[in-house]
Amino acid sequence: MDNHTKQTDPSVEYLTQMFPEEFLRNLAKKTEFIKRIRKIDPVIFFWVLTLGFGVDFLRSIRALERRYETEANIKLSDGALYDRFTPELVAFLRECVLHAIEFQAQQQSRALGEKLNGFKDIIIQDSSIIRLHESLADLWPAT
Repeated sequence: MDNHTKQTDPSVEYLTQMFPEEFLRNLAKKTEFIKRIRKIDPVIFFWVLTLGFGVDFLRSIRALERRYETEANIKLSDGALYDRFTPELVAFLRECVLHAIEFQAQQQSRALGEKLNGFKDIIIQDSSIIRLHESLADLWPAT
């Protein structure tokens, strides 16, 4: 293998397979998160938002805006990103989560034994009963 060949982290490859650019652009239009692509690219926004927030990452919308400007190589007006936090963004992200769950479900994570090969899904029922303190029992009964 050539030392100059750039290697991609397998988890990043998996995420980009899960969320290809065309899928994100189409979904952004479908959910009306983006009506027309001008300065805010839904693909860059998605990756900056999903990979940027967390412990010791971006802690404010302004920091998110700076990261977006760096990744997109553009300068945004103040508040341009803040204005994108709308119900349409919520719909876009919700659809992304549903897509991720569906994508995960379709992946073969483990070979099933011969007896289970005919099943598409296996559901396990947990019939545990959790009782809360008696002062909370009126609000949240055990059963």
